[in-house]
Amino acid sequence: MIISKLRFLFVALLLLVGTHTALYAQSTLGVVWDIPSDADSAHTQLQQFHKTGISILEIDHPPAPEIWDQIDSLGFTVYGNLDINFPVTYTFTQADSSLLTFIENSVSTYLSEPSVKAIGLFNYGNIWQPTFWKAVAPYANKINQAQNIALYHKTNTSSQTNPLYISFPIINVPVTATNYNSMAAPLGKGPYLYDPSTELRSMLKPFKKFTEAVSQSGKKTIFVKSGWLLMMIEKHPQFSETLLSLSSDSEPIFPLPNEKIPSPSNTILPIVLLLFIWGTIAIHYNTSPLYRKSLFRYFTAHKFFIDDIFQRFIRSPMPAAIIILQNALLLSISSYVLFSVLLSPMGQQAFFYHFAGVAIAGDNPSSIFVWTFAIVLLLSLISITWLYFSHKKIRSFTQIATVYAWPLQLNFLFCTAVITFSYSVGSQYITFFTAFALLLFLSSYIFAAMDVSRFAKFKIKHLFKTIIPYSLIIIGLLGWFFTHDHWTEVLSLALNLT
Repeated sequence: MIISKLRFLFVALLLLVGTHTALYAQSTLGVVWDIPSDADSAHTQLQQFHKTGISILEIDHPPAPEIWDQIDSLGFTVYGNLDINFPVTYTFTQADSSLLTFIENSVSTYLSEPSVKAIGLFNYGNIWQPTFWKAVAPYANKINQAQNIALYHKTNTSSQTNPLYISFPIINVPVTATNYNSMAAPLGKGPYLYDPSTELRSMLKPFKKFTEAVSQSGKKTIFVKSGWLLMMIEKHPQFSETLLSLSSDSEPIFPLPNEKIPSPSNTILPIVLLLFIWGTIAIHYNTSPLYRKSLFRYFTAHKFFIDDIFQRFIRSPMPAAIIILQNALLLSISSYVLFSVLLSPMGQQAFFYHFAGVAIAGDNPSSIFVWTFAIVLLLSLISITWLYFSHKKIRSFTQIATVYAWPLQLNFLFCTAVITFSYSVGSQYITFFTAFALLLFLSSYIFAAMDVSRFAKFKIKHLFKTIIPYSLIIIGLLGWFFTHDHWTEVLSLALNLT
C-alpha cells in the first residue's frame, strides 16, 4: 500500500513538472524588421537582434547583398513578405503590370536566398470572402511550382486561413488597456505579432502579459516590430536579457519596472460637442422669440405653420440657418461615433488605405467628421436652391430654408441617442439611430417639396420637377453604392478587421 501511494505521488509530481514546463515553454522570437537605408545601421541592428535571442527576421523587401551576407552569417531565418497590404479580390484579379513585376522580382529574389524559409503573400486581406481565395490561388500555385516553400499571411484571426494555399498565418494581437486583463486565456495557434496600443507602447507589463498568454499553449513564435524593440532596449537596457531568457529558458526571468496600466477610456469629444450643440439650442430658444413660438408648431399645427411661412410671417433666415448648422454638426458627430465603434484601428487603417483621398484630417474618424459636415451642408444648400428655382412664385430663400430645416430638429433626439449609446450599449443601437438620422436628413427635401407643392398651380408638374427626380437620384446612388464591388468589399474587409 505504501509503495503504491509513493508511486502515485511520483507520477503526479512528474505530471506536475511536465505541465509546469509546458506552461512556460521557451518561445521562438522574431522581429518585423524595418530595414534602415544606412548599411551601418542595418549591421548594428542585426547584431542587436542576434544578441537578444531573435532568430527570425521578417522583411518586406530584399536588402542589399552585404546585408544578406550578414544575415546568413548570423544564422537568421528569414520570412520574405511581399508587402501587399489590405488586399481585396480585385487587388489580385485586376493587378496592373507594376504589381505583377514587383511580385515576380521579389519572389525570385527570396527564392534565391537559402535563409528564406517562408514567403508572406499578403497582409490583412479579405480572407472571409471565397472569391478572394480564388484570386490568390494562381499566385500561390505559381510560387509553389517554382519552389516548395511555406506561404503565410498576416491576419487578425486564426479561423479563416485556407490550408490549400497557406502554411500558417501570423496573427496580429492588439493589446490595449481594454483587453489587458483578458489576455490570460490561450490565443490559439500562432505565430503572433505583438501590437500594443499607443498608450501601452512604452510599457513592459503588457508585453509580459502577452507572452504569458502565448506560453499557456506551449512553445510559440512571437514577433515584435523592430521600432518598438529598439525603443524598449534603449529605454530598458535589461530588456535584452529578458528576451534572451524568453528564447532560451523554460522558465524565463522577466523583471518589470514600476508601471501602472491606464484605465480604459473613451474619447470625450462627442459628448463635449453634443453639450455644445444643446447649449446653442438653449441659447437660440431663449434669445429668439420667433424660434420659441414656432418650435413645435411644425409638428402640432403643421398646416398653419406652413401658411405663416408662405404669408411671410416668418421672415428671419437665422432660425433655419442655425438649425441646418446644428443638424450638420450632429450628423458629423454621429458618423464619427459610428465609424469609431464599428471599425477597429486596423479596420480604419484598411478603409483609408483604399480611400486615401478621404483622409483629409488623417487616417482617423476626424476625416469622416469633416467630410460629413461638408457634404451635409452642401446637400442642404443644393436642396434649398433646387426647391427655390422649382417654384416660380417663391421669391424668398427664407421660406424654403425654413420649411426644409424645421423637420431636421428631430435629429436633435436621434443623434443624442447615438452619442449616449456609444458610452453604454452595443453598436446595433448606434447603427440604427445613425441610419434613422441620415434617413431623416435625406427625407427633409421630400417633406419640404410636399409642403411647397401645396402652393403650386400644377402639383403633378411640381412633383416631376422635385420629388420624383430627387428620389431617383438617391435610389440610383444607393443602388450603385451597394452593388459596387470595390466599395462593398473594402467595407467588408474593414468591418472584419475588428
